[in-house]
Order: sequence, then C-alpha cells, then structure tokens
Amino acid sequence: MRTLLGRAWDPAAAVVVVLVAVFTVVGYSYRESESAELIASSASAAAGAVIVGAGLAILVYLPLLGVFRLLDRRWADDGLEPTGIIPMREAMRRWLLPSAGTILVGWLAWLLVHFPGNVDSDTITQKLQWLGLQNQTDHHPWFDTMVFGLFWNLGDALGDDRWGLFIYLLLQEAATAGGVALVLVYLSRLGMPSVARWALTVAVAVLPAFVMAPSVMSKDAFAAVFWLPFLVLFAESLRTRGAVLARPRVALAAIAVTTLLILSKRTSLYLVLICAVVLVVVVSRALRVRIGLTVAGVLALTGLAWPMLLVSAWGITPGTSTDMMTVPVQQTARIAAEHGDEIPEEERAAIDAVLRWDGLAEAYVPTRSDSVKGRWNLESTTGQKLEYFRVWAAQVIRYPATAASATIANTYEYFAPVTRLSMQNTLSLDQYIDFWTSRSLETTSRAEVEAIADALYEPAALDGARSTMNDLTIAFNEGNLLSSKALYASLIPLAALAYAIRRRSWLHVLMLVPLFVTLAFLVASPIALSRYIIPMIHGAVFVVGITLTPMRWERRSGSGSRASVSEAA
Repeated sequence: MRTLLGRAWDPAAAVVVVLVAVFTVVGYSYRESESAELIASSASAAAGAVIVGAGLAILVYLPLLGVFRLLDRRWADDGLEPTGIIPMREAMRRWLLPSAGTILVGWLAWLLVHFPGNVDSDTITQKLQWLGLQNQTDHHPWFDTMVFGLFWNLGDALGDDRWGLFIYLLLQEAATAGGVALVLVYLSRLGMPSVARWALTVAVAVLPAFVMAPSVMSKDAFAAVFWLPFLVLFAESLRTRGAVLARPRVALAAIAVTTLLILSKRTSLYLVLICAVVLVVVVSRALRVRIGLTVAGVLALTGLAWPMLLVSAWGITPGTSTDMMTVPVQQTARIAAEHGDEIPEEERAAIDAVLRWDGLAEAYVPTRSDSVKGRWNLESTTGQKLEYFRVWAAQVIRYPATAASATIANTYEYFAPVTRLSMQNTLSLDQYIDFWTSRSLETTSRAEVEAIADALYEPAALDGARSTMNDLTIAFNEGNLLSSKALYASLIPLAALAYAIRRRSWLHVLMLVPLFVTLAFLVASPIALSRYIIPMIHGAVFVVGITLTPMRWERRSGSGSRASVSEAA
C-alpha cells in the first residue's frame, strides 16, 4: 500500500495542481464580483471554496501525473551523452519548409476568408500619427509605426488601403510561421521526436489561438516575429555556454534579432538585460566581456541613441514613463475607493501631486488601469514621485488585502483558466471613431478619421464564409481550456518549470527565464488583453518542445575547451 501511494505521489505535480486550483477558485470570484467576496465573505463561503479547490486539484492531479510519468520515460536516457545531433543548416534543410509551410497553409485559410485581415485600434492611432493627423509620439513604438507606414503607403500607391494591410499580414504570417518552424527545427536536431514535431506543427496550424494571433496588424503581433528567433538564440547560447556566439554569423544574427525585438517592443529592453545577466553567469570567462560589451552596445543603441537622438530629431514626442505603472496606481486607486476617508491629509497631498486625489476613487476600474494611469502628472518632480512611492508602500503595508485585490482584479485572467482568448475577427472600427477624433489635432476633422476607418472593409462576397468560420471558432473557444488565456500565459510555463526542477535540469529552468520575465510584464500591463498574450502563445511551442527534449549543457573536454558535440548555425 505504501509503495502504491509512493508511486502515486509526486510533489512537483502536487504543487502545480494546488496552484491551478487556487488560481481558478480565486479567479472565478474576481471574474464574478471583482473581489474575493465569493470565497471570503463568510466561513461557509471559505469552506465551499476549499472543497471546490480540493476537488479541482484532485481532478487535475491524475492527468498531470500521467503526463509527468510519460515525460519520465522520454527522459529515461538523460544520463547518456547526446548523439546524432546534426548541423543546424542540415536540420533547416530537412524540416523548416515542411513545418513552416504546413503552419502557413492553416493560417492563410483564416486570413483569406477574413480579407484584408484585421487591425488593432492602436494601429489606427499609429496610422493617424503617420499621416500627421495626430500628434506623433513614441508611446506606440515609432519603429512599428514606420514599418506599418510603409504598407499604408503601399496601399495608397495601389489605390486600395486594404491591399497594403493584406500584404503586410501575409508577410507577418509567413515570418511568424517561419519563427515557429525554427523552434521546431532547433529542438528536433537536439532530439525532439518527429511525432512531437508534427503534432506541434498541426496544433499551431489549426488551433484558433495560433491561427488568429498573427492575422492582426498590431505592435504585439509584429514584435512576435522576432520573439521566437530570440528564444532559439538564447536557448542555444545557454546550452553551449556562449560558445555558439563566438561564430560571427550567429553573433550578427543575435545582434540583429535583439535590436529589432527591442525596437518593436520597448519592454523587451528589460527582457534582454535580464537574459544577458543570466547568460553572462553561465558562459566561459573568455566570452563574458565580449557578450557584456555587445549587449551594452545594443541597449545603448535601442534605449538611448534611437529614442533620444534619432526619434527626437524627427520631432517625435517621447513616450511616457507610465507604461509599467499599473500595479502601484491601481493599488492606490482601490485604496482610495475603499478607504478614502481614512487617508491622512499629508498622504492625500502626496498622491495629489502625481495622480490628482479628487476623482481618483471614481476613476478606478478594477480590470483596467488606463483611466487611473492617464491621470499621472508628467510634470511632477522626482521628489514628488519618490514621496508618492513612499506613501504607496506605506498604504500597501496598512491595507495589504485591498492592495492585493487591486492587482488580482487586474491580472487574474493570466493565471485562472476562467476567461477565453478573444482575438479580433472582424473589421468593426466605427466604435472607435469618437476616441480617435478626440485624440487628433484640432485641424483634423471627424470626416477625415471616418474616411481612414471606412477605407478598411470586408468584401460582402465573403460574409457567409466569414460568419461560418467565426461561429465555429467561437463555439470551439467557449469553455475550451485550449483557448484559455491562463493556459498560455502561466499554466504551461509553470508546469514546465515544475517538471524541470523535478528533473533538476537547471538548463531547462534557465531557458524558461524569458517566459517568466514576459509574464511579469503581463502583470504590469494595463489590462488582460488577448493580444498581450501573443508572445506566450507562440512561446508555448518552445516551452512544450524543450520539455519534450532532454538536452544538457554542452560538455567540456578535459583541457577545458569545448567538446564538439554539435554545430550551431
């Protein structure tokens, strides 16, 4: 009996299912009431939450245990030296086009039916800026605006804005499909079974989460083009302890991919910095200085030269510093809403200097920080900001439950599988006309804004096919874990991390660093939009793939030089 229980008990799997149960129960309460009321309002409510959570944990535990046991079989020969690793160039010749082609065919079916494709509301803001109808700012990365502008200009030259959008999306889908295929090829050369490669290829080609993500012109989908090659380069740099970066072509590719990733999404600067620190720790001493100087050069170019010299010289207004302020300002606003009468006058004054105390409680929206974040005083001094953060920290200590509720209400969708992904499936832009007009220059008329939106429309001939495909997708997504925001944002990475720790594979643990840094960015984002999760959706292929591939650090020879166990290209 004890032996049977021992075989059925797995601490790593137990930790994961407990987290899933807690996330789900808490997330359901916040989805329904924007608070913990359903699980903490009374002793009976708390007891019911515990019972439901325990039942959910038991329900999830056995399938996860089965997955871990299957992975154990796959990892059974982990102690053996890696054999049969072929050069990356040969692996790409064998597998890149079949995987990328299969994925692209699946994606094109959606794009063609939804011709000319979809566009995010922020992207129309970028178009208005590009055309000089709004104040030109770097709030949405100006690099992205420039790239999108090339295709808007192309559409104008062709006499139909829709063709500019469609050609852009066609290239974006091809590039993203190539990135997914690159991940699959890289892991296949390291030993991932061909059946796993094809299973992941087909899943990416047909599951709505993957099909819809690259079919929208948005800064998030654009940045994803560079995200997957970055993951591959980071993983191989870790595995070879930096040796692969000694090759000039690989080093140049890493510089190019990293630079484009940061330019297309500013938060990637912090991602690259954190990953560089991890890499410097594990590489050989001879490479540390070289890697450190190269990364410093990339960060100087993208974080200083580009925004402060080039973009500024073009007359573009710099972006604000409020992009990552969601956690503190939402906590301040919720505390103001629930405990406003208890806040001392000096604390109100400190908050007023940066967020305007009057009306702050009324501006609070539990699931979205934009209305509160928009109150940030850009002209506040450094001293005023420091005083605000001192007050914020004091209030978090004084009202910890309220502060926690503010963050949970804004982020539970990333952890609790209680809401589904909802990507754009139609060009319905009329609802944003008033918003775009209000943000435009005084010389810009509402008619000009309407003309830009009206130029993007779907052909009536495809209405039937489009409606049928949308209905089928919605039906598939409803209540389906495969379409849950949380599955991709946190649950798959958490399960992979637990298994990697269980196997004591610190290489795999470190390979997951970019995913968890990105999850931290999601927590700091203003709202749990589906498009924000795009990097984690594509990253799920990488996470599942490395978990199926029991790789190890590249070994050293006795003299300290690297053993030639693989060729990375």
